[in-house]
Amino acid sequence: MADKKQLLFLEDEGYVVERVEAILAAFPHFEVTRLGDAEKARELLDEKPFDVVITDIYLRGASGLELSFKAREKNKDACVIILTGLDNADLAAQAVREGAFDFVVKPPGLERLASILKLITMVRGLAPQDRP
Repeated sequence: MADKKQLLFLEDEGYVVERVEAILAAFPHFEVTRLGDAEKARELLDEKPFDVVITDIYLRGASGLELSFKAREKNKDACVIILTGLDNADLAAQAVREGAFDFVVKPPGLERLASILKLITMVRGLAPQDRP
């Protein structure tokens, strides 16, 4: 397979981590890095560009908006998907207005994440190039 596309998953709630990791298993063309620590996320985003970033709107010690900006500083084409609780959907919508690709309300909307990742894969050319 061609080089895997880089996906960073930033979340610290166990039930969300399990569910999203199960969804990500259906996308083997992404090399997934998962962190639940804001400081390590900042350091990693300074070091390495990511094609896709999935981040909670609130990660202990950082906001998803900050991490979204940081991801797009390193890779202007990075697709950022914000995960949010029902009570902060307005903030997630603001993140989209400020450059995030989309947002998903957790937990009920997590199934939508697979559709968003399929769309990103097709629209942004992140699909594997060596198909038979």
